[in-house]
Formats: sequence, C-alpha cells, structure tokens
Amino acid sequence: MAITDFDTLLAPFPAAQFFDEVRGRQWLHIEGGAAKTGNTLDWPALNRLMNMEVGNHQNFLMVLDTKPVPAQNFCRQKIDRTGQPQMAPVPALVQQFLDRGASLVLNEVETLEPAIRGMVEAFDQGLGAKCSGNAYISQNNHQAFDSHFDRTDVFAVQTLGSKRWRIYEGQLEAPVIHARFSNMPPQEIQRLKGKVEAEIIMNPGDVLYLPRGRFHDALATEGPSIHLSFAVSEPKGLDYLQIVMDEAVGDPKFREDLPLDEADLPAYFDQLADRLREVARTSRAKERGRTLRRNFVPPRPAFSLGKPDK
Repeated sequence: MAITDFDTLLAPFPAAQFFDEVRGRQWLHIEGGAAKTGNTLDWPALNRLMNMEVGNHQNFLMVLDTKPVPAQNFCRQKIDRTGQPQMAPVPALVQQFLDRGASLVLNEVETLEPAIRGMVEAFDQGLGAKCSGNAYISQNNHQAFDSHFDRTDVFAVQTLGSKRWRIYEGQLEAPVIHARFSNMPPQEIQRLKGKVEAEIIMNPGDVLYLPRGRFHDALATEGPSIHLSFAVSEPKGLDYLQIVMDEAVGDPKFREDLPLDEADLPAYFDQLADRLREVARTSRAKERGRTLRRNFVPPRPAFSLGKPDK
C-alpha cells in the first residue's frame, strides 16, 4: 500500500478525530497491519539504500547502548562523486557494530526512497508542516537512546520486527528547537519524566504519535527492528514574531540607539513594547502571517523527464 495522504497514514483512526482530540495533547497508538507499510523499508530495501553509497558520517550514524559510536570507528575516508573527500561507512565495520548490538540511524531517508518521500509529503499536505524522516535499525535488547523528549511532534511507523515503547506521564509544554531545550541533564529528565504511563508493542504497519515534549524510550525485544521516525514541525507563534521583527525594521523607533543613561532604559523599553504591539496588529504583518501555513512547506521539486510533449 502506498501511503500518499494523511488519512491513509492514520487509518483506521479517523483524521478528524486526531485533529479534534489528539494533536498536541496526548500520544496515540494506531494498529495498522503489515499490509499498510508492505516493504517500504525491509532488509532488501535497506540494503539497496545503503549500497547507493550516498551515506556519510553526517547522515549515517551508529549508537551502541545509548552511546554514539565515533564515525572513525566505522567509516573511512574516500573520494565522492564530486571529487571531494568524505568519511563513508565501511560495510564490514558497520556489521561488526551491528553484531555487538549497535543501532543504525539513517537521516533524511525520504531523499533516497520514493515510498518514504510519499509519506513525508502526506505530512506536508495534511499538517502544513515541515517534515523529515529517519530510519532506526535496532538490535534485540539493546537500547539506542535513554529516556528523552523530542522538540517536534513525532510519528513512528514500524516497518519490520517489533519494538516496545515506554511512554511516561511527564510532558514539557511546547518545547522548540532552541538551546533552552537542549542538553538537559539526565537527573532532570529522571525528575520530569514521571512514572511509566503505558508500554506498547509496535508491530509492522503500526503508527505511534508522540506530541512534542512527551518523555519516552524504546527497545527492540524480539530480534532486529526497523522503524521510520517522522519529525513534524508546524509553524508557531515564534515564526510570526520573526515577521513582526522584520516589519519593525521599517519603523525608525526600532533603529534608534539606546539611551545612554541606564535609568532611562526601562521607560524606553516600555515604549518599544508598545510600538511592537502596534506593528504586530498591522494588517500587513497579519497578512504575512496568514501565509505561514502556505509558505512554511515549499513545494518539493520533482523531475518528470521523458514525458511526451503535449
């Protein structure tokens, strides 16, 4: 089954109910059946992608028992198609780490596999959101990542084997990709994640939705597991704030130098805040804001060579 629209991806769960009751609020596990994803990413498809020799140390990662494997341990320098040196994975070295229980992570696989690109486009169209897909190949009883939260909504789609996910009670409120929500100390994660709320087993064709900020971890429990993880980032108030800031450049008040006397700064900042409020309420800023959904996801160019002229 080719998944090319958001309704099909969520099926049999109704998309309308997802938007009304689930999105941004709570996690959701949808049992889909193996036919839903077919051979989107099974062992033959995975090997085909890896043999395309487009992987490098930036998009081809390995993790062993929650610790990243240094690229030099499984990559060697080679000359790519453009004549530039790059660190490329070596099959024999990759296999050695897989035999030890390491997990393999392939970033942005939608750029290589049409079926996965179709799933990314389903998110683009269904949510008006930026989306990218990573593949996670996990080994039996070896955990790749400690308990954590993501700064985007995540849809996990199981394609081969099974995986046990633990979902915790804790959920941060609307984290974003910013240093403020990065590198949280492990003890703070332990404090915030709370108790296990649910344990679920993902099988081929299953979909798991996790709103951003929800703490979770996962473990393959019966043989190797492959799942796709789609990071979905919708436009936010911060994106409108960027528009307002851009509009503020046209106002001489914001281009003035700050007062020299520090005692004058609080009142001056109040003036700026009032003026910024006025800018945010202008019809021009609002009209630009209305396009955030439309312009947030640029069209993905596609070749259609060889088609006869009309």
